[in-house]
Amino acid sequence: MSSSQLPAVAPPAPVPSPRNTGLDRARAVAVIAMVMGHTLDAVLSDAARGSTGMLAYWSMRAVTAPLFLFVAGWAFATTVQRTGAHGPDVLRRYLPRVGLLLGWGYLLRWPGWGLPALFAGDLAVWRHFLAFDALHGVAGALLLGAGVLALLKGRAARMATLAFLAVLFPCVSAGLRAVVEAGGWPLVLEQALVGRTSNFPLFPWSAYFFVGGFTGLGLAGVRRVPHWLCLMGPGTVLLALMALWGGDPRVSEPTLVLWRVGLLAVVAGLAMLLPSRLDGLMGPVGRASLWVYVVHLPIVYGWSTFPSLAGWLGHSQDVLSALGLALSVLAVSLGVALPAKKFYGRWRRRASVPDASAASVVVSEPPVSG
Repeated sequence: MSSSQLPAVAPPAPVPSPRNTGLDRARAVAVIAMVMGHTLDAVLSDAARGSTGMLAYWSMRAVTAPLFLFVAGWAFATTVQRTGAHGPDVLRRYLPRVGLLLGWGYLLRWPGWGLPALFAGDLAVWRHFLAFDALHGVAGALLLGAGVLALLKGRAARMATLAFLAVLFPCVSAGLRAVVEAGGWPLVLEQALVGRTSNFPLFPWSAYFFVGGFTGLGLAGVRRVPHWLCLMGPGTVLLALMALWGGDPRVSEPTLVLWRVGLLAVVAGLAMLLPSRLDGLMGPVGRASLWVYVVHLPIVYGWSTFPSLAGWLGHSQDVLSALGLALSVLAVSLGVALPAKKFYGRWRRRASVPDASAASVVVSEPPVSG
């Protein structure tokens, strides 16, 4: 057989680097804190909220949502860097995920209790339905981040652009909010950008996702310094500078974001320091964080016309019983989310097998001689 007749063999696929177990620990901490915080918020009595310990905890709750967005951006950028994806491959991989997150987000906000008003065009009900929550926020930031990483291939260029966006979004939030609230914008854009009733509009909340993406790309090039130190060091310095400044971080979006970034960097670094023997437990939890988030919300806050802990119990529980309920919600959410994610992963692998087999046949087919 001549050399021109040899079968064309596809080049070997790049071997991805091992998983970042520290990232999985941080993702697990983020979603566990979110579930616990939501449950306590739903059932804790007003008297219990006023205790010293709960006041301290409530001040720390300011980091749970930013941490959730931060680790989502970190995981996204780390995966793209590890697999070497760029150009259309990034969009093909993540656009379906954006659609899935938005679909789940809007489904969870479905106002079954107010359908006549929704269909009649009631503005309050439509604002409830279209409001951006954490899943919407991750989806919107993921869409923007995927666009950036698809257009830019070099790690330095990607990091610089993500850093620019992380600074830009908080700085323009107040001005953009004034423009949008002046009127004339479609309601869906108003709710997505700076929404009046949105918990996590893109401005400024996407900043935490971009900081996470910047962190993931930056840590990918760090070999000699522990990654937890790369997080806790700058985070501690940032918090110290904010303390020396002495002002109220809530005075503006940029200062509030800076304070939260310092806090979440320290928390994420501490999460990375958790013992490696916990990886067998925390790894699956971290990788299923979005699934856990989707499952726990209806349990805690209800869905459509279905009641929930918030509806059944209200603000009636003392600290110990509220913590017990929070742990129970976490256990139930994990019991549903982990098998569901595993089943979904198997289904996706089975669905992709025929395409992969066909592609390998085409690639290995010898050329036709003339």
